[in-house]
Amino acid sequence: MIILFNEKKECYGCSACFNVCPTNAIEMNSDEYGFSYPHINHDLCIKCGLCRMVCPYISDTISAKAPIKAYAAVNRKKNTLKSSASGGVFPALASIVLGMEGIVFGCTLNKEMKPHHIAISSIENLYQLQGSKYVQSDIGRTYCEVKESLDNGIYVLFTGTPCQIAGLKTFLGKEYNNLITADLICHGVASSIFFEDYIKYLEGKLKGRVIKFIFRDKSKGLRKLARVIYEKNGRTHSKLMYPIESYYYKYFLDADIDRDSCYECKYACGNRVGDFTMGDYWGIENIHPEIDKENGVSVLMVNSQKGLELIDEIGKYMEITESDFEKARLYNGQLNEPSPKSNRRDGIFKIWKEGGNVAVAKDYHRRYKNQIYKNRTKELVPEPVIAIIKRILGK
Repeated sequence: MIILFNEKKECYGCSACFNVCPTNAIEMNSDEYGFSYPHINHDLCIKCGLCRMVCPYISDTISAKAPIKAYAAVNRKKNTLKSSASGGVFPALASIVLGMEGIVFGCTLNKEMKPHHIAISSIENLYQLQGSKYVQSDIGRTYCEVKESLDNGIYVLFTGTPCQIAGLKTFLGKEYNNLITADLICHGVASSIFFEDYIKYLEGKLKGRVIKFIFRDKSKGLRKLARVIYEKNGRTHSKLMYPIESYYYKYFLDADIDRDSCYECKYACGNRVGDFTMGDYWGIENIHPEIDKENGVSVLMVNSQKGLELIDEIGKYMEITESDFEKARLYNGQLNEPSPKSNRRDGIFKIWKEGGNVAVAKDYHRRYKNQIYKNRTKELVPEPVIAIIKRILGK
């Protein structure tokens, strides 16, 4: 009997096993907390062992590499920069591949707010994949789609969390010159069902239907703000949300609701599996004060020769400043180690399992009511007044 994992922390949920199974004996099913795990139908299983061979947790066939180069990067197009979570590296890479009549794979949120990977082949659809999604994406059969495209000589850009990139590479089993991979500096992933249930809570609170959730809105600068867009009484409305106002956002940032494997992730370090690594360049004001950070700056790490060969092309889309990886990791914890497991995690999920989203929200507001009120009071004070107060206090 094939056994893929003994403990939940031994599975990333990357779906490589699901994609490789020749008899479709594997299904990806959700556990009680909404995280996806493979389930083997042993009546269909022929015990070929391919699922274990492609598992990135088990397999050592994919070697992670230290970055060759590190850059601070800012997209040259202001509109693209403002619609990106940080400095706009992804749309630059995507534009290069789409310009070669290639295909780009990445995460999107569908109309039901379910995160899943899709493929796009035109620049007009790039918006579907832009922006951060703080939730685990369903890979589906996209690894199979990638292989088919690569075997047909089509250029492919695949973006995702490091474990998803590792899962793709183990699934493919060989190098492809026409494949470009970009992994994210991943904070950890929350379950899609927990997120979807949070959206239902929002809809009840707003008395409308959520049609879009933007995790990183830049309308008030680089502060971590979410924006929810919803329909109510035939009209479209928009609401900004600070992390403290959202139990999902706050719990995610505090690593309170991550997948078990995220707390021991072997990819949360300096060695990377993608040709590129992209994320926020936190602490840029200390490391590169000469760079304007007003609309976001990305750290772009180049981890392969293939990536190096594309730097000049990337420079057509982005202002890139050569930096240093050791400096870039100073303020980016996931380039050093995984997020520690929160002692609140089990309690949060227990409350959710027993009482649903309303119980989670009630417990959250009880726990953080003082911080919520403090934030609301602060927002009533105009920013110029806050600046004056800070000067008086010497802050």
